[in-house]
Amino acid sequence: MKKNSMQDRILQIFLENPGIPLSGETLANRLSVSRTAVWKAVGKLRDTGYEITGTPKLGYRLKAPDGQNASSGHFNAAEITALLSPQAKEFFRIRIVRETGSTNSDVRDRGISGEQEGYVLLAESQTAGRGRQGRSFYSPKDSGLYMSILLRPALPASEAVLLTAMAGVAASRAVESLLQSSGSVMIKWVNDLYFHDRKICGILTEGVLSMESGGLDQAVLGLGFNLSEPPEGWPAEIREVAGSIFAEKTSGQDARVRLAAAFLNEFLPLYLHLSEKTFLPEYRARMLLFGREVEVMDFDRPLGKALVTGLDDQCRLLVRFQGEDTITPIGSGEVRVKPVG
Repeated sequence: MKKNSMQDRILQIFLENPGIPLSGETLANRLSVSRTAVWKAVGKLRDTGYEITGTPKLGYRLKAPDGQNASSGHFNAAEITALLSPQAKEFFRIRIVRETGSTNSDVRDRGISGEQEGYVLLAESQTAGRGRQGRSFYSPKDSGLYMSILLRPALPASEAVLLTAMAGVAASRAVESLLQSSGSVMIKWVNDLYFHDRKICGILTEGVLSMESGGLDQAVLGLGFNLSEPPEGWPAEIREVAGSIFAEKTSGQDARVRLAAAFLNEFLPLYLHLSEKTFLPEYRARMLLFGREVEVMDFDRPLGKALVTGLDDQCRLLVRFQGEDTITPIGSGEVRVKPVG
C-alpha cells in the first residue's frame, strides 16, 4: 500500500488543527521525522499554493482566508482525509488525478492487480466517462467531481444493484449537507440524482465475477457530480436534463473536498451493514418516479406505459402496465424507464 507523502501528512495535521500554530518540533515528533524533513515538506506545500506562515517560538500556521479552502490550486487527498470519520480514515485510501480516461476503468485495473477494497480515485475531469448501458458521461474539468471506489462485497452479482441504490442514498445526504436547507435530492431509479428536476449526479456500478464462487470478486462504484454548469454550457444532447448542485461557480475546490468527504462518511456505515439493507426505506422515500406514469424501454424498444407503484427489496421497480391489474417487477439490467409528459 502506498503511503501518503510527507507533505500530505503534514497538511492533514494542519487541517485537523485549523488556525493553530504548530512548531517544527511538534510536527517532527508527531511524524517521527527530523525537523529538517518538516521544513522541506512545508516548503513543498508552499510551492504548490498553500499559504503557510512561520513565526519564531510559535511555529507554522496554515492560513485559510474567509473560511475557504487554504489551497489556491488543486484539491488534495489530505484535505479530504482530514474531514473523514475515524472509521472512514481507516477504510479508505484516497488518490487524486487531474485528468483520466475513466476513474472506473482505472480502479477496475487496480482491483484486478490485487488492490484491497477501500481504494478511492478522484479526478477533476474524465475524457471517457461512462454511464449505464454504454452511454458516455460528460465529465468536464473545473465543474464536477468524479470518483470511483474499489469494493469487495460478499454479494452475488445479481444483487450488485444494491450498491448503486445505497450509494444513491449516501450521495443524496452528502449533497444536502452542502446545500443545507435548499431542498431535497431525489433519485430517479436506479442511478441518477435529481435536484430541482435536474440531474446532478450519475452512479455506475461495475463488477468483476469470481469464477470460483460465481459472486462478485470486486465491484467498482463510480459517481459523477455536477458542481456547477460548465463555462461553455451543457452539450445539446443533455441540455434539457442536466443541472448542477450550485447555481453559480462559487464553490471552488472547497466544495469538492467537502462533498467527497461527506459522501465517504455517509457511504461507509451503510456499506458495512449492507446485508441489513437499512438504506431501502430512505431510497423509497426519495423515489422521483413513485406514483408517476413512465414508459418502459428494453434498451431503445418501447415495452409500454406503466404506473410506478414502488420498489421491492431487490431494488426492482414495481410497475403496473396499462390495461393490466398485476404488479410487475423490473430489474435495472433489463430495462430503463423515462417519465411520460
